[in-house]
Amino acid sequence: MERHDRRVAQIDPRIAPAPPLAEDQELAVSSRNGSVAAGRIEEYRFGKDTFEALWGALRRHVLQVRVFGPDPAAAFDEVLAGLLSQLGAGPDAQLDTDRSTVLTWPSLDTACAAPLVRHGFAPLTSLVLKRLAQRTDPPGGTTVRPARPDDLERLVGQAERLHLFETQLGVLPRRAALRTLLADELAGALAGEPSFVLTALIDGVPAGFLHGTFPHGAWIEQQVTTEPTGYLSRLFVEPEARRKSVGQALVAAAHAKLRARGAQAVLLHHSLHNPLAAPLWARVGYRPVLTTWTRNYG
Repeated sequence: MERHDRRVAQIDPRIAPAPPLAEDQELAVSSRNGSVAAGRIEEYRFGKDTFEALWGALRRHVLQVRVFGPDPAAAFDEVLAGLLSQLGAGPDAQLDTDRSTVLTWPSLDTACAAPLVRHGFAPLTSLVLKRLAQRTDPPGGTTVRPARPDDLERLVGQAERLHLFETQLGVLPRRAALRTLLADELAGALAGEPSFVLTALIDGVPAGFLHGTFPHGAWIEQQVTTEPTGYLSRLFVEPEARRKSVGQALVAAAHAKLRARGAQAVLLHHSLHNPLAAPLWARVGYRPVLTTWTRNYG
């Protein structure tokens, strides 16, 4: 729906055009007050010990919706109702509690927020973007160096604490295989590109870390019109080291590495329920692009 893409481009030109809806799948369609919306459902299932299981329900229904016209909220609302009614019709709908319905939507499209809230969705994560300009000097007092293999055990422990904090906030699920999966991921990141890991030290004592990815054509880069784009996966600062600019020092060092590799911008996801995240990312120049709304069950 080209008119959907034109509407989104007017709201936020940083968002890339959406892929077309597959015509061979069941569509929910609405035409209300001169506006048109259409949507379909993609279903994904993951094993409980897989890396994908760390980030959401084992059974996920991802909604793809397109809308245009003078009154998008009305058509959007009706399509959401139609899609949710499809999901509620299955024989195991009430038995399968490790499931969710997910929709990623332009953060600045406030016209469609009220229907999502009405249908029981909550905004959980935000994809934010920063354009990389000229180099800025990092704050003093913190030493940042590349992480080494002998840092792995500490990094896994810090990443686990970060994940469990997000679990406490209701953003991420609790999985038995968490530590094993984090160890595998971070060991791979320490082994080389496209990932990198930076460690922060204050007076020689580890104070936090940042895990990022160089631009390499991954799916996340295709969400925006600014390429090449790096990605920051994790930032953790020890509680006793907070309010000492450790996070800003790690971010500045990551920006320098990404800029040296030709990155034009940086993306990252952060939890909207994390009171520590949004202030930091706004302070260092990130702004919201896409919000993921989730409707959980069980």
